Amino acid sequence: MTVNKEIYFEQLNGIRFIAVFLVLLDHWLIPINPFSFLGHLGVVIFFVLSGFLITRILFQNSDDVRTNKSSPAVKIIRFIYRRSLRIFPIYFLLLFIGALFSLSNFYEFWPFLLFYLPNFYIILHGTWLGIWDHLWSLAVEEQYYLLFPYFVFLLNPKRYRLLLIGMLLIGIGTRLIFFLGATHVMKENNWMWWYVNPLSAVDCFGLGGVLAYLYHYKQTYFQSIRYLKMGLIVSLLGFVLVLYLSTITLFPHDNIWSIVFERLMGAILAFFLIALCLRKEPWMLSSFLKFKIVSYFGQISYGIYLYHNLVMNYYHDEGNTIWYYLKSYLPNFHLELVNFTIYKFLISFLVLICISSLSWFAIEKPINKYKNRI
Repeated sequence: MTVNKEIYFEQLNGIRFIAVFLVLLDHWLIPINPFSFLGHLGVVIFFVLSGFLITRILFQNSDDVRTNKSSPAVKIIRFIYRRSLRIFPIYFLLLFIGALFSLSNFYEFWPFLLFYLPNFYIILHGTWLGIWDHLWSLAVEEQYYLLFPYFVFLLNPKRYRLLLIGMLLIGIGTRLIFFLGATHVMKENNWMWWYVNPLSAVDCFGLGGVLAYLYHYKQTYFQSIRYLKMGLIVSLLGFVLVLYLSTITLFPHDNIWSIVFERLMGAILAFFLIALCLRKEPWMLSSFLKFKIVSYFGQISYGIYLYHNLVMNYYHDEGNTIWYYLKSYLPNFHLELVNFTIYKFLISFLVLICISSLSWFAIEKPINKYKNRI
């Protein structure tokens, strides 16, 4: 494998689409959606996917440092530069729009948004952020990007397996400590503490890292692993079982299934889903994941995720979203709840795709051309 060679994983854009669509189903179909876990599962898939992609790149760069005596500092700077170029432009564009129109109490917590700390605001205040709620997951990813590279470059590759095991233990352990140590009131009212805590997501990134380790260092073994499809089915059943157990407990948040195991089983499900996409042989979802429109939606998924609360937000529409201003110009069909919710979803989805496409072609894609400048 050539060091620093760009590898295009054809099916992963389809995985991105699945993840972001789960978030939309969760956030936009609230009145009729009985599955409140969809958004969380979508975010977990993104975490595992990021863990794979980022760790594989870092393994590549770390190999180059050892083989060619390259500077690790240069590699880290280049990594942060490339990540920033991909993430920052439209993120700060969104913040500029929020400041310009003073959307959803923007000026109350703008420093947290500006410095990628909205998850810490949620932890400190025990409250969500209106149409800025979803930025907690982007903050967690950014915090991971800023710290994780140093571990990869400073450790000997023989220690990578211990690093990944440690990440799994930290993520699971953080949630378990919260379950065992927090009071009942805190678990019920401030359950967001574990949900948005960056340490409690480390096992998701770690599972993605395990995939990267197998793909990068154990390619022959990885391609020969049997029963990945069975693993996907079993993990899906395990995820459903955990969800069921969490619904039959006495309290909605104060239970070990929702705090500790829901995210873990979702991450394991994502692990097998992504692993099957990395294999050379096709599988049952290959055609769907490589379908042009699905792949395109996955390509613009960052914009879709970033802008979706600006387009429509069930709890904070009034004066804050495009749907709020658009609805007065739309036909009034006097639809009952289910049909109106679906109608609202479809109109908002069309608007969101238009905005995300404009963002991709006018801002993101042109800026991406500069990622190899240093």
